[in-house]
Amino acid sequence: MTTLLRNRNVWLSIVLGLLGATRVWSMAGGGVAELPHIAAALTVLIPAVIFGVMMQRVWPAVVGLLIVVGIELSLL
Repeated sequence: MTTLLRNRNVWLSIVLGLLGATRVWSMAGGGVAELPHIAAALTVLIPAVIFGVMMQRVWPAVVGLLIVVGIELSLL
């Protein structure tokens, strides 16, 4: 467990996950997205971040964030 806390990739994955969650929160709070869009974004983002933390890699969180941004852009 201590190796997870010392790894920069793990922290970067968590930060990217929080950034994605902030984007989803702003979509929901602004009334831009409805429940299916929010559910789809969270369904992709949460497992991607957890997968990235467990693998100690950044790319799953980046892919999850890009999908969230893609969902947000599709609503415009």
